[in-house]
Amino acid sequence: MIELRPRKELLDPNFDGYKLSLEPVPVYRLTLECGADHILPSDDQYSFLHLKIFSLHNHLYKDPWTDDGIYFIDKMWRVQKIISDTNTGRLESTKEMWQMPNHQSRRSGHYNTSLCFPSEELAVLSDGAGILYIVQTGARSTSTQSQWKVLFSDKVCEKETPFIVADSRCSLLECRKEVHCVLLRVEEAKRDDVERRSAGSFDTTLEWITFAEGEMGSWSLRCFRCLSGPGGVNYIAMEPGCQALCLASEYPFEFIKDSESPILKDAAHNNGGKVQEEKKEYMWQQSAEDITVTFRLPDDTQKSDITVDVKDLRLCVAYRDRMLLEGPLANRLESELSTWAVERGKLEVVLVKQETGLMWSELVVGDTKGEHVMDPALVEEVHRRLAHLCSSEEQKERGCTPGFNSDQLEECDAPPNTMAVLSRFEPITHKASHQVNLGGLQWLFNAQLAAEKLPAICLRHDVDGCVWQPEKPGEGKDDWPFTHVGTFMAFGYVQASKQQRKFSTCPSDLTYVAVCEAVSHVYIYRQPRVLATEMRNRRTGRRVAHTAQQQLVNLDTNKEVLGVHASPRILYILTSDTILALHINP
Repeated sequence: MIELRPRKELLDPNFDGYKLSLEPVPVYRLTLECGADHILPSDDQYSFLHLKIFSLHNHLYKDPWTDDGIYFIDKMWRVQKIISDTNTGRLESTKEMWQMPNHQSRRSGHYNTSLCFPSEELAVLSDGAGILYIVQTGARSTSTQSQWKVLFSDKVCEKETPFIVADSRCSLLECRKEVHCVLLRVEEAKRDDVERRSAGSFDTTLEWITFAEGEMGSWSLRCFRCLSGPGGVNYIAMEPGCQALCLASEYPFEFIKDSESPILKDAAHNNGGKVQEEKKEYMWQQSAEDITVTFRLPDDTQKSDITVDVKDLRLCVAYRDRMLLEGPLANRLESELSTWAVERGKLEVVLVKQETGLMWSELVVGDTKGEHVMDPALVEEVHRRLAHLCSSEEQKERGCTPGFNSDQLEECDAPPNTMAVLSRFEPITHKASHQVNLGGLQWLFNAQLAAEKLPAICLRHDVDGCVWQPEKPGEGKDDWPFTHVGTFMAFGYVQASKQQRKFSTCPSDLTYVAVCEAVSHVYIYRQPRVLATEMRNRRTGRRVAHTAQQQLVNLDTNKEVLGVHASPRILYILTSDTILALHINP
């Protein structure tokens, strides 16, 4: 399990907050003759997962392989490209690139149309009704684009199941192209009553479908895989080279189908779904400062029978000639402060953490012989903090003083209580080869910083929004590299206060971050800039060499925002009948 540690040089503990700027942001509008295609969930699509898919569907599609390729699909299922002047920000027109065949009318259970660009010359589309298209677009980076041509179109899921295209990427296999598509849909869960009550009545299903280019330019379906799991997903991305699928979820996902190789079920599946409880050899619980490990031993155990060796990153506990626990630790300890005691056959080892407040996801890396027990004091504190959610008495609103002290956070700032993970699934083993611990970190948004890389992720660390760029693991390496490439100061705290937010996004150069509400307003937070003349804080007297600005833009429309894309100079916003361009950086 990999843990993300921000780079200290990209953090600013003395950040003073954002200063409201009254400088206007130029806004250019273009009214659409035929509005954007947008449908709402049907009566059968009532779950939280359905609501999330429909409400957070971004109808603006950026071509990562070009600088100015921004598209949407109108009500006539025509793919329209937005034409604008990137220097001035003015919107000029839209250009029809291709019209998706409309083979069937909208009916209950359909999804919104979706578009993805797996390479410089290919596009993948879904009509939301169950048909997938692979289209030859030609070189989209050139000024004169060729006419789009359909290479493949068919129903690819069972029972004419509708879906959306979550991601796609092109690869080469023996000098022939392959297109890997990840299709997402929500369907009714097929689990027992106990699991259904805890994880919901619907599952998220991901179809990993591989298409191969044949002779004479024909395309055919080569391989079909399927993953499923309860709950929603925050991140779905095909790794460059298409050797793995990266997935962030609050609940575990697993392969359930593979047309190339059989899926080996573990003992729990072979036993009719009943898991035989494994007897744990020890228990451990943790607080913010220390970890207590407990072993049960014979009643006649003496202190001389025990050997405990604690180092910064390694632990060894032995009873006579038997090793009880040994291996590398997940995080660092204060070896000199750790203690142990044995009484009436009970051995307790108290380990002191080097980093106070860091909650460990595991004790010894890879060890499954122990059971993690929640600290009763910690559980009581969580119940106390959340008591207002089920109290019959009105709770008084608590104020928050200026500054960003973690002791002053409100309830909306509480870290998630689920053990979310970001997993890298390999198709050969049908298992997660690498996992990143996201416990306690709020997922803020995703951003495509470079076409040849995985999308970056923005996570909340304390009050900041840290942007992480995942890299491809090296051959034979257990480590999954994640690079901390930038920080939006106090953005985690800021986003928590925006209750009407719908989209959060940033450009590839990380110069600003934007929060777009469902209707009317956009908040822009710029990175700190060096001041031409040094200023002094009137209250503290401290000199201020740079400042970060906040700008509020009123969109002057009552139409719902359907899509957003941030480029280094322009923030594009799509409503049902209008395109808006906010000239952020002239």
